[in-house]
Amino acid sequence: MRHSLFALLVITMTLTACTVPTELQPDDENPPKDQMNAIEERQKIQAKKDVEMEREDEAEMDTELASEGSYTAFKDGVIGNGETSVLFFHATWCPACKKNNGLLESWYGAEQFMRSVYKIDFDTATELRKQFGVTGQDTFVLIDGSGNEIERVSFPSQSALRALLG
Repeated sequence: MRHSLFALLVITMTLTACTVPTELQPDDENPPKDQMNAIEERQKIQAKKDVEMEREDEAEMDTELASEGSYTAFKDGVIGNGETSVLFFHATWCPACKKNNGLLESWYGAEQFMRSVYKIDFDTATELRKQFGVTGQDTFVLIDGSGNEIERVSFPSQSALRALLG
């Protein structure tokens, strides 16, 4: 009996010691002003950092457009930018596209090429497919600086693909 009373006493003391008075409990709906100011300040700082990062990314993208020989995703402004370029109509489910994507990534990582290659998602870029008359994936279209087609190759050999790169 003594052990039971002692255990009950310990449990009671533990439970009452762990209870936080209601006036000390946090009010999630109305946090203290200094906490709100700190949160708002962090959000403002993060928003400034995000804007700065966007500007840097845009500047980087502009540099990529102006520089020679890059392999990047297609973006507005590529067609008619004054540079001869290659459009790669790529599908994620296409084995030949995967192979050529890997080749381009490794080649552009190790060498310099005169022309930029822009990867276009075959499944979603219906307007671009119509514009260039592309009916199949793993199609490469060489365009001049005005956006006019110069050459087209589908399922190219490695030597034919390298020739497109200039």
